[in-house]
Amino acid sequence: MSDTCHCQLPAPYCVCHTATQFRPALKIALLLHENEPQRPTNTSGLIRQLLPETECFIWQRKEPPQDLIRLINDPAYQPWLLFPGDRPELAARIKPLEISSQRTPLFVVPDGTWKEVRKMVRKSPWLDQLPLLSFTPERKTRYDLRRNPDFDHLCTAETMAELLRLSQQDQVAAELDKLLDRFLTHYKAWNQHQPIPGTA
Repeated sequence: MSDTCHCQLPAPYCVCHTATQFRPALKIALLLHENEPQRPTNTSGLIRQLLPETECFIWQRKEPPQDLIRLINDPAYQPWLLFPGDRPELAARIKPLEISSQRTPLFVVPDGTWKEVRKMVRKSPWLDQLPLLSFTPERKTRYDLRRNPDFDHLCTAETMAELLRLSQQDQVAAELDKLLDRFLTHYKAWNQHQPIPGTA
């Protein structure tokens, strides 16, 4: 798309200018499947707009992201892998979130389709050392921009909002929820060649 920004929507439909930026005492590392940046339905850009210190890394099976690996191994950070622990072999890695007063929490968040995300984690032995942060959200997803949605699986932005609440960043989480709702509304209007509701 031309004339795009973090949300990847064309300028008349862009939601980025509506985002309030925050710099909480945590760090987000988005690990994107190599196909994900080209998808206009991707929501990781909303996280980057709201949390400008978020870093993005592209996952490739044969070329691990060395900058992310260095970040994980940096003693200044307390790394966690945000991933569902619904497989028996992962159960031992699930740990409750306990934030250290001496280190900045670093949340590694895989981003892609659910099939891609599971493959990314399975094929990345350099992630095996990280404790899993896994939770079961009480709400169903409202993200419906891709085919055959599974309403038990939250999109990346929704998952991040839940993580922010778990980290006692309720205001940031609420703003991310609002930004996602605007994105869904604007995306559907753009996709259907319609004006944004309330602006016609």
